[in-house]
Amino acid sequence: MVRAMTTNSMWRTTAALGLAAAIVIGAMPGGQPAAYAEQPAVSSATPIYGPQASAPVVKPAWQLPLAKFQQDGRTYTAALAEEGRVFALVTGGQLAAYDGATGKRLWKYGAGLKPLLTYDRGVVYGAAKDGSVYAVGTNGAKKWTAGIRADQAGSIEPIGDTVYVTQNLTLFALDRATGKLRWKTTETGGQYEAGLTGVTVSDGVALRSYMVQGALSSSQINAYDAKTGKQLWTAFRQGAPLAAKDGLAYSVMDTFMVGDDDPVNKSLHIAVLSLKTGAKKGERVYKWTTQPELPGQYRFGGAYGSAFLDGNDLYVYQDQAVARYDFAAYAADAKPVQRYAAPNGRDYQPLYRVYGGRLLYQNVHDHGILALKTANGQFVTYPGGVQPVQTDLFGNGLYVARADGTFDAYDFAALKPAFTVKLGSRDFEPTLKSGALAYVRAGGTLYAVKLPAGLR
Repeated sequence: MVRAMTTNSMWRTTAALGLAAAIVIGAMPGGQPAAYAEQPAVSSATPIYGPQASAPVVKPAWQLPLAKFQQDGRTYTAALAEEGRVFALVTGGQLAAYDGATGKRLWKYGAGLKPLLTYDRGVVYGAAKDGSVYAVGTNGAKKWTAGIRADQAGSIEPIGDTVYVTQNLTLFALDRATGKLRWKTTETGGQYEAGLTGVTVSDGVALRSYMVQGALSSSQINAYDAKTGKQLWTAFRQGAPLAAKDGLAYSVMDTFMVGDDDPVNKSLHIAVLSLKTGAKKGERVYKWTTQPELPGQYRFGGAYGSAFLDGNDLYVYQDQAVARYDFAAYAADAKPVQRYAAPNGRDYQPLYRVYGGRLLYQNVHDHGILALKTANGQFVTYPGGVQPVQTDLFGNGLYVARADGTFDAYDFAALKPAFTVKLGSRDFEPTLKSGALAYVRAGGTLYAVKLPAGLR
């Protein structure tokens, strides 16, 4: 399952992500933009390709060879596009900055750096091979280095006055201004299988999710004092927080094999937990009734009975339907504000994202995008007949890379092809964007492509 994560800070990270769809925060024109980075609403990959779009062919404005790294037999790179600049690891594992419009190199920093970069508030954060974490200003000057031995770091997450670094079962908290280690905690219990990236901080409490084994393996929320790192509480069989505010955390409960498992009368349960103590302050229950497509054929798990929060709108996937509830006005047995017919769950998986008034899904066979219009419940497919190896959605631009080395751009609102770039490599990575340019990564090279006005 792919979830939208909630934190009290906007930050952008690049790392090795594998082939599953990844959902991060973005904004349509006129909405709430990301504070420091343009981030895709959708970024996903698949090894299949299909027909080509009919659109003008354009050439890159400039290109840059990147340092290549290997993981699980796959080659990948590390780059960010932020505020009109490109920050990337190049030959020798050096961090280099480039003018986004011209490709002119502005500075270089370090050597032998690891492919983990994060940007926030004018600072680039990264990791070195010796496990230290560094902070560099946009002028290339080092701000600090923290020798914390996080040589297997999974994420660097600046939140408030703290930089959190995750490394499997270990969580580090660094002073944002100086890099000084505030605290470090490691979960050593034999029941812990893995620590997940994504830290949520609210009211002085830091929340992190873990995979924990027991009679049934499930996810668990651990809460820590954000100042000291002291563990405050744990909550087993709880999903990553939907929201954390006003002293409370809201989390979907894992009720598999502990509920009534009624195949017709179903429900989704959200626990309301005290941030300070973990005490259960309440439970929200959202109910629905479903009918099997064939007699005796029932579905459980996955998207069935999952949910995500978009602002004040709670979307609950209810088998053949998806329902929208007012999260701020919960009442027992309340009916949804709206309920839509859902696409067939055998063919489409939800992407847990509303974008430009459209609820997004992805085809499990060819990985094309389908959107459900929240205004009228109509379905729209993007783009028709194309099976991508990489798909990214920024603003009004839908970018589709294919295994024949073609990169196609579409107008998301008008459903029309905008342009095509022929690059000759099938090895695409997530697209980057800043201002009037998109940055396409293929075959270990970054290509800067100027965008038409309608896609900026």
